[in-house]
Amino acid sequence: MPRDARPGLWFEQAAQDLRYAIRALAKRPGFTAIAVLTLALGIGATTAIFSVVDAALIEPLPYPSSDRLALLWSEFRSGGQSRVPASGHELTEIRQRSRMLAEVGGIWVANGSLTGEGEPEQVRTAFVTANFLSVLGVSPQLGRVFTASEEGPGSPRVLVISDGLWRRRFGADRSIVGRTIRLDGQASQVVGIMPPRFELIFPGDASVPSDVALWVPFRDDIAALPRDLSYLRMIARLKPQVRLGAAQAEVTAIAAALRSEFQEYARQGLDLDLVPLHRDVARDIRPILLALFGGVAMVTLIACANVANLLLARATSRGKEVALRSALGASRSRLARQLLTESMLLALLGGALGAAIGGSGLRLLLAIRPAGLARIDGAGLHPVVLAVTLLTSVGTGLLCGLAPVFAIRRREPAEVLHERSAGASQNRRLQGLLVGSEVALGFVLLVGSGLMVRSFVGLLAADPGFRANGVLTFQIALPEARYPDDSSRQRLFRGFLERVRAIPGVQSAGAVSHLPLDDDPNWYESYAPDGAAPDWKAEFADHRSTLPGYFRAIGATLVEGRDFALTDDREHPNVIVVDDSLARRTWPGQSALGKMLRVTFIHEGSFDVTRAEVIGVVRHIRSHALGSDGRAQVYVPYLQSARVQLGFVVRSETPPSDLLRQIRRETAGIDPELALSKVRGLSDYVDAARHSIRFTMVIASALAGLALLLASIGIFGLVSYTVAARTNEIGVRMALGSGRSAILWMMLAQILRLTAAGLAVGLVASFGLTRFLSALLYGVQPQDPATLAAAGAVLATAALLAAWIPARRATRVDPMVALRNE
Repeated sequence: MPRDARPGLWFEQAAQDLRYAIRALAKRPGFTAIAVLTLALGIGATTAIFSVVDAALIEPLPYPSSDRLALLWSEFRSGGQSRVPASGHELTEIRQRSRMLAEVGGIWVANGSLTGEGEPEQVRTAFVTANFLSVLGVSPQLGRVFTASEEGPGSPRVLVISDGLWRRRFGADRSIVGRTIRLDGQASQVVGIMPPRFELIFPGDASVPSDVALWVPFRDDIAALPRDLSYLRMIARLKPQVRLGAAQAEVTAIAAALRSEFQEYARQGLDLDLVPLHRDVARDIRPILLALFGGVAMVTLIACANVANLLLARATSRGKEVALRSALGASRSRLARQLLTESMLLALLGGALGAAIGGSGLRLLLAIRPAGLARIDGAGLHPVVLAVTLLTSVGTGLLCGLAPVFAIRRREPAEVLHERSAGASQNRRLQGLLVGSEVALGFVLLVGSGLMVRSFVGLLAADPGFRANGVLTFQIALPEARYPDDSSRQRLFRGFLERVRAIPGVQSAGAVSHLPLDDDPNWYESYAPDGAAPDWKAEFADHRSTLPGYFRAIGATLVEGRDFALTDDREHPNVIVVDDSLARRTWPGQSALGKMLRVTFIHEGSFDVTRAEVIGVVRHIRSHALGSDGRAQVYVPYLQSARVQLGFVVRSETPPSDLLRQIRRETAGIDPELALSKVRGLSDYVDAARHSIRFTMVIASALAGLALLLASIGIFGLVSYTVAARTNEIGVRMALGSGRSAILWMMLAQILRLTAAGLAVGLVASFGLTRFLSALLYGVQPQDPATLAAAGAVLATAALLAAWIPARRATRVDPMVALRNE
């Protein structure tokens, strides 16, 4: 048997290559440390970001067969409204008509008051269809979920509580199941306790927060409520083997049938959209995470280019060694395998260190994550993440090793043995190509980071339509059993607000049904000017109920007209205040004062569409996001349209802790069982609204900084290598009369050419890549000239500084020493 065909020879040679690589790298500890650290930075950043991407975008939701879960969104084509909640009648009809959906459930979230044991407490309460928890497929850790007989009028009062509430308020007492507790003044029986890590995972615009503490079945006949009363979020579970496309076709047909049978749905132009829950949950954060993952991929490529440059320089210095081994019989494939083994060993060492760096980076990411990235709390160095780290290490090892392998394959051994330079000029061209690539990638990252910084600065300066400093906010939800009608609620809130205004140091106080930038469920309705034509295209606006003084307390600007007064009650004609965006859209070029609008008022729990006179116009308030205007706004007086819950706004010079102590005293004085919730400064809401873009900006800036550092190191290494390789040439030039400035310019000109070429390529690439950031930007365009110019200037300056030190060394070459060595 020929020796080359002997079994196990490949493994024997691989072991020899590995031993040789270990000895070779051990002899150059400085080179090895720099290469390993460079790769570790790129691989570590990749590990940290991918762990977040895996947790948020790849890992299935923590529900059984979560891939079968989908959200059902209504769409009102007549008003151009998508992702709209549904009515109870709509949900009931879909249940009855669908053959492809196993179950359809509905949820609406509000606040409830727990009294009795312990201090009064407001908690998030989810009103659900009896099958809602069954749709999710999660079983309680104790007790059971609801039955069909526990939903609707006359049904027993039952509830399921969260594990957190069970432990916090009831001391994890297992006997709580079957006992009664008081919710909103009514005795309700606890029938189940949800598992410890259970939470509701819905997209942000669904108004279904994750911190729900109680689940209660609807006690109304939801099918009998008005068909155009849209408040439910619907979730469906597809039957086994049913594809999403087929189910979508079915619900589209159901929507068409509903439009043909019911006037309300025809007027809305109702349609239905079935969206996988997993995809919808990640809808808002996907652009952020993909942009960051793209950025970290660029950093890893820059790290690869740096190490490839180091390996290429080392291969050039080992040219005669490689040529001698080739002359003695080593094949080019064997030599290439040896070089690849060394680069792979460096990459694996870098991967091991990178995993540790990635773990530390992940802890930092979790510490600064925005609320919208709550799902990444479970991110970690899981097997899938470590597998990606290993694959990244192997990939970088191959990429780094290609440059030296390519270099040795281009030279014949005889040429190398007879040439002092051993092909250094060709290698310098390859090194220049790698450095130019680093500059191009670094430019794209700097542009992306600059755009995020400018967006964040723009958000800092954005006017939300109110003044947040010095304002304390809190919410109170009244128990319906103890305050069953509008008059009792209005009397209590009006009296409470008078007490708050009387507190020393309070400058102004008011109340509103929905605080700006809060994540409480939003309420919006269609409106129409009085006497609108039959073809009037339905418009929608956020509806807010306020007590007099709210606009002054929040610092809103009254454009014209007046605020509500205590006389704007049920004994007087209905009045409203609208924002300036609605006024411009509805009555362009006219004053809105005195105009009549048909809007929805709430009276004793019923929804009435009625005429109301515009008495004031207020400047638009950004209620949902600082970076977008959102819908127009209609404000109705609380004394004409009462709600169970109000958010209070108190502007005061008193320190918040002292003010809160006095407010709690007044609350206990008016009703000891009332609880305050969500006590925080209004500025906290504004800061939270900036958190997402702050997170993206910090990570993007860190990646851009790392890219700039690596690119500078690469340029420094290239110029250092060039000076060493061209020492004799420099000596000859200086002996022939070239001045030090000419030599310096010769070295820097090479870098300037590479930088200019890299910037040109990066500029073209940025035009194509930064458009993916457009959804994340505020107040700046993806191809912003100032950002492009600044990124180019920073990178060019860094390149010149990195090249300056080794270039200066070239001017100190002694011509006689260089010629003597020649």
